[in-house]
This record gives sequence, C-alpha cells and structure tokens, in this order.
Amino acid sequence: MKRLFSVIFIILFPYSIVLLLISLFYTTLMKYFFHNNIYIGIFYIGILWIIALVNAIFICIKNIINNKNTLETAKVNMIIKIMQIPAYLFIFVIGLICMFTIFTFGISFLLIILDCASIFLTGIVGVSAVKCNYKEKILSSKELFIYSILQFVFCADVISAIILYQKSKSANILK
Repeated sequence: MKRLFSVIFIILFPYSIVLLLISLFYTTLMKYFFHNNIYIGIFYIGILWIIALVNAIFICIKNIINNKNTLETAKVNMIIKIMQIPAYLFIFVIGLICMFTIFTFGISFLLIILDCASIFLTGIVGVSAVKCNYKEKILSSKELFIYSILQFVFCADVISAIILYQKSKSANILK
C-alpha cells in the first residue's frame, strides 16, 4: 500500500484531464475548480504532470537501484496501468466525439498530446519494473527490449504489464 501511495500523482494525472473535460460540460465544476477559466485548468494539469514526472523519475531510480522485490514492482506497474483504463476510455470517447465537428477538432489533438504525456509517465515506471525483472534473470535481453518498448504503446502497455506481473509471480513461486 505504501508503494501504491507513492505513485498517486501518476495515477491521478489522466483523471485530472477527465475532471477538466467534465467541467467543460458542467459550469458549476468549472466555476469552483477553475474559476471559469480553461487556462487555469490547463495550468493545473501542467503542474500535476510535472509533479508526476518528478515522482516517476524518482520511482524509476529507486526501483533500479534497489530492486529487492521485483514482484512488488511489477504489481505496482500493473495496478497503475489498470487503474487508468477508465480515464483513458473517457478521454478516447470525448476525443472521438470532438473529431466530428470542425470547431472541436483541436480538442482532439490536445487530448492526444495529454494521453501521450500520461503514457510517458506510466512508461517510465514500467521500464523500471522491466529492468528490475531483467536484473533478477526473470526476463531475457530480448524480452527486456520488447517489454520496455511496449510500456510506451497504448493498450499494449496494460497487456505487457499483466504478463510481466505473471512472469514475476511465477519466478517468485519457483524460488
């Protein structure tokens, strides 16, 4: 639980995007959270991304230096990616809806950029989990390369995180 608390900013980043999107449709939320100014919302998202980036880099360094528990590292990576699925689905649906009109076409591109920023954060943590499992000889060098790349690919990152956790769990059972 303590390790999961340390990644809370990474988990919350896509949900902050969802909050901003929902507040566009509910003026009460926009009024109280962002003072009826979309730029304040974008500023908050930027600040949260910077905090989450620092957090992700710190976790990555900590995992690579101190990789005593590869199962826990793989589990945290998997939980992060699974917990963000509802936010990604919501952002995808809103982005798809915004593609239908020329007036909201730019919002779709902004959502793509924010999604890429979010997957970059989870990818950093994912690469550290992959590296830890490689150091413990759970993964081969070929798997290290493949799993590291998959941590930055939409949808494939969740599947690879689950497979990585299963491999780590199997290796820990055999020990």
